[in-house]
Amino acid sequence: MLTVFLRSIITYIFLLFIMRLMGKRQLSELQPFEFVITLIVAELACIPMSDTSIPLSYGIIPMFTMFILHIAITKLASKNHKFNRFLNGVPVVVISPKGIDHRLLDKLDMNVTDLLHALRAAGYFYPSEVAYAIMETNGTLSVLPKSAFAPVTPNDIDVSVDSSEMPYPIICEGNTFSENLTITGVKEEEINAFLEKHAVNKKDVLLLTVDKGREVYLQPYRGNAITGETL
Repeated sequence: MLTVFLRSIITYIFLLFIMRLMGKRQLSELQPFEFVITLIVAELACIPMSDTSIPLSYGIIPMFTMFILHIAITKLASKNHKFNRFLNGVPVVVISPKGIDHRLLDKLDMNVTDLLHALRAAGYFYPSEVAYAIMETNGTLSVLPKSAFAPVTPNDIDVSVDSSEMPYPIICEGNTFSENLTITGVKEEEINAFLEKHAVNKKDVLLLTVDKGREVYLQPYRGNAITGETL
């Protein structure tokens, strides 16, 4: 039993290391060859964990081989456009100003119901609102709405707005990120004073962020979020 326990830990750590090196893409963003390699690596990880008669190296070495193969394919695809097209395919315009192209849907093994579902997921419930819809190589649908249905931007109504600042997490689940204090130029004493002002203990903070404009977002574990205040 102890052997299985230790083998599982070692396999998990190595698998985590391999997947970390392969990148941070979500499953929905994987290219077909990346998804295949991910499935194979997951299966290889199970073999030495479930069968103690198989040496641990019989799982680790193939996993490492898959990682090398992934790197080699990725590099080759980035250098060779034809190989990249063969490997991942090309984006397909399924909706144009002429309407829905059912022939391309057939080639993608999709039907109109699938297309309508993807449009709704993108926030468009009427095909008539869409100028172009492109099925990307990773299976996601990119939508360009007609100008009448596009979201309004400040430029459209000639309104000037302040540039957005990225918020940095200062406290997350009760833990302080000191490096972000340095980035934002905020002192820990200021954070403590802000928490004291709102009668919130540090250990009760789910999330506290500060941007470079010193605007604070505070979400305690209990109670409503506090926004719109500055240090």
